[in-house]
Amino acid sequence: MFDFAKSQAPVYNGLIEKIGTPSKVSISFNDRTQRQHFEIAPCAHRQAIEWLIAKFGELGITATLDGVGHRFVHGGERFKTSTLITPELMTALKACLDLAPLHNPANYEGVELMQKALPQLPQCVVFDTAFHATLPDYAYRYALPEKYYLEHQIRRYGFHGTSHSFIAQKAGQVLAQQSLPSSGLISLHLGNGCSSCAIWDGKSVDTSMGFTPLEGLVMGTRSGDIDPGVCIYLAEKCQMTAQEMSDLLNKKSGLLGVSGVSNDLRTLLEKEQEGHRPSLLALNMFAYKVAQSVGKMMVALARLDAIIFTGGIGENSALMRARIVHHLQCFGLTLDDAANASHGKTADGLIQGPNSRAKILVIPTQEEWLIAQETAKLIGVAQPA
Repeated sequence: MFDFAKSQAPVYNGLIEKIGTPSKVSISFNDRTQRQHFEIAPCAHRQAIEWLIAKFGELGITATLDGVGHRFVHGGERFKTSTLITPELMTALKACLDLAPLHNPANYEGVELMQKALPQLPQCVVFDTAFHATLPDYAYRYALPEKYYLEHQIRRYGFHGTSHSFIAQKAGQVLAQQSLPSSGLISLHLGNGCSSCAIWDGKSVDTSMGFTPLEGLVMGTRSGDIDPGVCIYLAEKCQMTAQEMSDLLNKKSGLLGVSGVSNDLRTLLEKEQEGHRPSLLALNMFAYKVAQSVGKMMVALARLDAIIFTGGIGENSALMRARIVHHLQCFGLTLDDAANASHGKTADGLIQGPNSRAKILVIPTQEEWLIAQETAKLIGVAQPA
């Protein structure tokens, strides 16, 4: 929850975890002064949102709310901008559920439940794919017969759009304050899900994710790029169903699949120190694929002014940033070891070495702030200067 009259820092924020599992639901909730932890009985999204609304009532803030913004992962080709919620929009959103079966149904349920809980408030949807609507056709089309694009909308959409959009804004501000060029950016959102994005003059011109969030980089449990022939071969040899193949590629691969231990980078770094070779391989593959993607994204830019690391891994792992940039020496990119170790906090996020051909930054992403901005625009709330 943001108060635009005060600051960009949230007034309240929190996280509700383990929804839909047999475990107790874990809730962390904090304002600017303290963090609180709660546990409630196992429940579904409906009960979790009811708890949230009750908490708002207890704090006396429900009456102060002007609007609600929702993140919706996949808007297909139809939704290229943030949109106010209407009955007609809800029908259109329902038609998008199959585009991201792991995400859109839960997003849709969140919209439905919050509308019922706070029917008096205007609400809007911010699409994760919208930022990438500016990709040129040669970047978003697959080399398939056109009928699959026209009849089934098979194309590259890209994801993490709210994060990449925020990073483009923030990096532009940081570089402008130091009178540095900021037209050509590569944003690296690295967490359990990972993607790269080439940004020119604030617009996405290429990105690593595709029709689904599975394409691109090695991720926590996703394989990233893989020869489609492997899927055909395994389906035939192992008699795997489409669902089994989806589970393999989305939930059992990536860092988890290669290491055989965990999808958590911190755990793998510990295992590497213990001499666990599969963990070392997983980390090396991760770093190499990110660096390789930087090279691919550079092709979309007239020049490279800066690379930005963000996301849980990108913001917090100096070791992984160093591993990635090590592969980019051929482009004249280097790190300042001390600035990298401090995550750029003593240098406005800048961590590049003195002779680096482009700036390298660490910028914490704040997707919620961007969603709040978009919501404020649509409902006519004054935004901070």
